[in-house]
Amino acid sequence: MTGLDTLSHLTYDPAALRIGAAHIGMGAFHRGHQQTYYDDLARAGHRDWGVAGINVAPPDIAAVHAAQNGVYSVLAEDQDDCTLRRIGTLRRADDRPDPCDPLWDEIGFATLTITEKGYCHVSGSTMLDTSSAIAADLATPDAPVTAVGFLAAMLDRRRRNGGAPITLASCDNVASNGALLRGVLTDFVARTRPGLVGWIEDNVAFPDSMVDRIVPRMSGASADRLARAAGKPDALGVVGEPYRQWVLADRFAQAPRPPLEEVGVQVVPDVEIFEYMKHRMLNGLQSAFAELGRLAGHGASHEAATDPALVAWARRFLAAQAETLTCPPGENLADYAATTLHRLANPTIVHPLAQIASDASFKLPQRIFAPAADRLVAGRDVALHASIVAGWIAQAGDATPDRYGVTVSDPGAARVAIARDAAGSARAVADAVIRAPLFPEALAASAVFKVQVADWLELIRAGDPDRLRARLRDDTRSDAHA
Repeated sequence: MTGLDTLSHLTYDPAALRIGAAHIGMGAFHRGHQQTYYDDLARAGHRDWGVAGINVAPPDIAAVHAAQNGVYSVLAEDQDDCTLRRIGTLRRADDRPDPCDPLWDEIGFATLTITEKGYCHVSGSTMLDTSSAIAADLATPDAPVTAVGFLAAMLDRRRRNGGAPITLASCDNVASNGALLRGVLTDFVARTRPGLVGWIEDNVAFPDSMVDRIVPRMSGASADRLARAAGKPDALGVVGEPYRQWVLADRFAQAPRPPLEEVGVQVVPDVEIFEYMKHRMLNGLQSAFAELGRLAGHGASHEAATDPALVAWARRFLAAQAETLTCPPGENLADYAATTLHRLANPTIVHPLAQIASDASFKLPQRIFAPAADRLVAGRDVALHASIVAGWIAQAGDATPDRYGVTVSDPGAARVAIARDAAGSARAVADAVIRAPLFPEALAASAVFKVQVADWLELIRAGDPDRLRARLRDDTRSDAHA
């Protein structure tokens, strides 16, 4: 196993690490991504960056963390390589912790992975959705059940105790995630602790970040592979791909922070262009496969990414997405596209398409709708994007578990399904759905786009996966058809 001798044994004493950072949302992604960078710091001799982790919502992992003394393994594998890494930097794990714990006064750098729903915001804005879980915290702000409510209570204690500034870095897969976190937190404290608003403005930094590594939820098969590699079961361990990336804006509070740039984190002036590259190319293709791949009869991402018809379509789609981007420094969009296809074709990562399709009403606006609008404004064709939108519309509201037992969960799907089922003809469906606020004005006003969506809907309604795959393989419409 490549890397076994160098990473599968700890070169530091976890108990000797000082807790200097925190993380909210200790799911598989955090354990398989950010913790690997903290582990790199510890292996490089930095002993001040152990991490205190908390979960404000399930899964509960504190008991498992304690049983394993906080040590676990990450198995990274793909078509070409396999590496086992032992990690001991997650020094503390609390489920639904006390925001008034004195520990939080000592932390100067904290990150979050709580999923987009965890921000309790109105989609497309930085304002709170008061019909979401945040309603409970608005009613009882001293007993928070959301990450936003927890942060507000923690920061209020910090302010009252004369605490130092702090950096809060969202690492969720959301455009301008730092601005989103600032917005919802400010909205919340303005409603519940107005005296905290000014202190946050003066003492809290919210850098944007972009993180990337495919770390699917653990299955029985992946747990077995990890146990064989590690030599024993590992209830805290995760399996993911070898690729990883973390881009962080150079905007920090006047407080100690981990020297992440020493271990490969890209600290840059502007994260946005990196975000666009990832969201539109990697995540855009994942969402495309989630919609079109399911219609073509596939259950997991790697199946779609090795289907010749979908691969031919994907190459055109990635090239189309690249035309909407500014290439970030040090990147090459053609190489990034090739790497994206290689990553998604990884047969060792079984990433159910139904899991990717979940929360599509949150994901598609930035991944598909926005670049489609950019192409339309530039006079370019949007038929590729129309096919994805049609696939989403056709499957919205489907609660049938896939062969992995995964059911698509999308809060916005019900409204799409109602509009679809009431409209009748494919053209009427396209008109009804694309008028929704989720869609940019350029798409909502485009008769061409609606016709293209309706055309794909007609094909999808025929229920013939082979015919769909043939169309995806052979449809080479160009800008001349715009």
